[in-house]
Amino acid sequence: MARFMPLCAAGKGVWHAYTRTQYQSAVRQIAAQPTLCLNLVRGYATDKKKGKGSQPSSETDIRKVRNIGIIAHIDAGKTTTTERMLFYSGYTKRIGNVDEGDTVMDYLPAERNRGITITSAAISFDWNSHRVNLIDTPGHADFTFEVIRSIRVLDGAVTVLDGVEGVEAQTEKVWHQAKSMGIPRIIFVNKMDREGAGFGRTVREVAGKLQAKTAVINMPMFRAEIVDGMTVARSCGIIDVIEMKAIEWAPNTDGREFKVLELTGEHLEEATKARVALVETLAELDDDMIEKFLEADDDHMAIASADIKKALRRCTLANKLVPVLSGASFRNIGVQPLLDAVIDYLPSPADRPSPIMKSTDPKIPDVPLAKAGTGSALAFKVIHDGHTGKILVFVRVYSGTLITHSKIFNTSNRTEERALQLSRMYADSSVRIDSIPEGHIGVISGTKEVRTGDTIIFSSKGQGPSIPQNQLRSMQLLPIDIPSPVFFASIEPRTASDQKPLDDGLATLLREDPSLQLSVDDETGQTQLSGMGELHLEISRDRLINDLKVNAHVGKIQIAYKESVDPRYVQSTPARYEYSRVLKAGSVSAAATVSIRGIPDDLEFADDSLKAELARSTQLPENNYLTLPEGYELSHSKIDIKDLRTALQNGVSSGLFHGKKYGLPVHSVLVSVSDIELPLDLDSAAPLAQALRFAISAVMDSVPEESRNLMEPVMDVTVIVDDEDIGSVMSDISSARSGRVYALEDESASRPTQDDTEYIDPNLVYSPPDTTLHLSKHNLRRTLDKKLIKAKVPLNEMVGYLKFLRSMTQGRGSFVMAFDRYERASKDRTESIWAKQYE
Repeated sequence: MARFMPLCAAGKGVWHAYTRTQYQSAVRQIAAQPTLCLNLVRGYATDKKKGKGSQPSSETDIRKVRNIGIIAHIDAGKTTTTERMLFYSGYTKRIGNVDEGDTVMDYLPAERNRGITITSAAISFDWNSHRVNLIDTPGHADFTFEVIRSIRVLDGAVTVLDGVEGVEAQTEKVWHQAKSMGIPRIIFVNKMDREGAGFGRTVREVAGKLQAKTAVINMPMFRAEIVDGMTVARSCGIIDVIEMKAIEWAPNTDGREFKVLELTGEHLEEATKARVALVETLAELDDDMIEKFLEADDDHMAIASADIKKALRRCTLANKLVPVLSGASFRNIGVQPLLDAVIDYLPSPADRPSPIMKSTDPKIPDVPLAKAGTGSALAFKVIHDGHTGKILVFVRVYSGTLITHSKIFNTSNRTEERALQLSRMYADSSVRIDSIPEGHIGVISGTKEVRTGDTIIFSSKGQGPSIPQNQLRSMQLLPIDIPSPVFFASIEPRTASDQKPLDDGLATLLREDPSLQLSVDDETGQTQLSGMGELHLEISRDRLINDLKVNAHVGKIQIAYKESVDPRYVQSTPARYEYSRVLKAGSVSAAATVSIRGIPDDLEFADDSLKAELARSTQLPENNYLTLPEGYELSHSKIDIKDLRTALQNGVSSGLFHGKKYGLPVHSVLVSVSDIELPLDLDSAAPLAQALRFAISAVMDSVPEESRNLMEPVMDVTVIVDDEDIGSVMSDISSARSGRVYALEDESASRPTQDDTEYIDPNLVYSPPDTTLHLSKHNLRRTLDKKLIKAKVPLNEMVGYLKFLRSMTQGRGSFVMAFDRYERASKDRTESIWAKQYE
């Protein structure tokens, strides 16, 4: 093959895009037909003019659809990789650059100014006659909800890893989110052009940290060069383990030109080891591969590439293993093979199990969507289009075909609307379409009531409901979990005339991002916006003022504290409250008797009676619980039991919305309702809610001052440092930040214990040697693992921590954190927190 490369060069370089047609067939035929090389080059030049990379795929064939997401830690190269995918598919004519702020996917001004992805962006393109619907997700922990709602509608995911940093903490988080939903994944080890990048080390980290069985299907290829008198390794291409060929990209080009070469020397030797390991891994997991292996007389090299790919696809779809690829997106190396892997190994919608629809009525059993016999879709994102002023609802259609002007019924809030306009999104632009077929992602414009997580059903041609219509309208797809916010900021209009625009702007923000929450302080009338982090609230503030043009004042970002009752406090007498009101139609009344007790931060320290109460209780927001007397049943001759339950829960939640000492929401208490009195002539449960609200208020008034606790959010923090910095960082966490260190691990340490039957020993997986670790000028983390310090630290002490950590570790330390739970603050900390809160 190598001796025919000059012919390709004479024909202006080889193939301008890496596709199965050019690669798989060419590598087998060129050696036998010397004239074929130039013909292929000329033939592809003709195809290129027709738009080979962007040939329209068949939207009616669901097996040619891939709904994928790019997930990773911040700065791993997600957006850079996506921009190359768009370029090689023919969607864009030039490659966008994150540093220059001209990428297609990061289109918000805040994203381009900060150089990070803030909101997930969807785009569609074609590759090898397949339609790829891709979502580029944020990597910053403050925007976790964007990742959660994107993963919810995906069929597969590409996990991008930084070849220098390996498996980082946020990567673990998004990996386990995808794993919990059964999403098949492939891994792309990026930045192999960087000094100190370690592909083999990263593969071992995937096995150890993520506990994933790996299958290396290509690995980086380097050339040794002399720079400033020193030998360094330069990434130049990849070694295809399945086809046993080398693919080399020309330096300083846009990546469309590359050479397919025969393997020789060390490259051939290592590729042989990799192929043996790949075949043996597949033989352990796939019965068909065992048969092929036996037919080949135990010759790993004799098994056809097509058979390996089929087995690899079956194992990936079954989540038995994870294919691992390598490249350097910024240098335009390895992206086309990654696109091929998306098509070859990630599932189509037809390969995924049918979603389950659950009814709000516990008496109605769950139904697989395939048996429901109706068109259905899940709304996973809502945005306000600044160009048209319309609300755009992103939906994933799970069954049927949604057609323009179809009637849609929202089973979540039981409203009916019409899909006035359908579109396909291309980042911040859209193209109108007549329908969204099954398995595709699209956008509905013109709806007023659809929110994130809502289930939509509609009539579809050739389908009819197989269950009664009234039951169908109560059924919903799995909702999207919304994490609890831990920061807040006050918001108020600058003038009275700004109140209405502020209300409209906040409504738009909350509809777009349900992880934001809005509350109003009854005593001060102050409106407070809560979010996942400081950056999250800063971006929301900027969007409110700059994009939605709201004239408002946003206060200092603060931590969302709560208050509670000391678990040691024992209420002597339950409080009874009778609510009555005179209306035109007559008087209404209700009475309730309640008692309250605090719940310990750690339930291991709860007594048996409390554990028994919690076991049969109903959980409410803010980790609060509600119980009725054992054996007690709600009933009323004129009021439905559902309405009684709703009034009961709403009344308790309303009563706990403001504590008596700090005016904060009450957290971690058990409310026991021992008696309810409702006149038989009532036809509404509203008086019950009011009675409970005032009864709880009376109980909270009776709690002694010393038994009222302030609760603060505590974060699960992982600090990554070098050996020499362990002592100073741990001392700072324990003493200056009131934290509790609970683990110190090597960065390469596996998470599960070896007693776990699913334990994967990273030392037993195949991983190629890391050439760059020996040829790098910088041999810092590259030879020694860093340490992970794991601790529980109050959020208040983590504000501004990154700057302090970098100063303490000479810029080498980093950390990630996630909300763990609320805990009671000590008396000294309470005084300090409260003084700081209102300084």
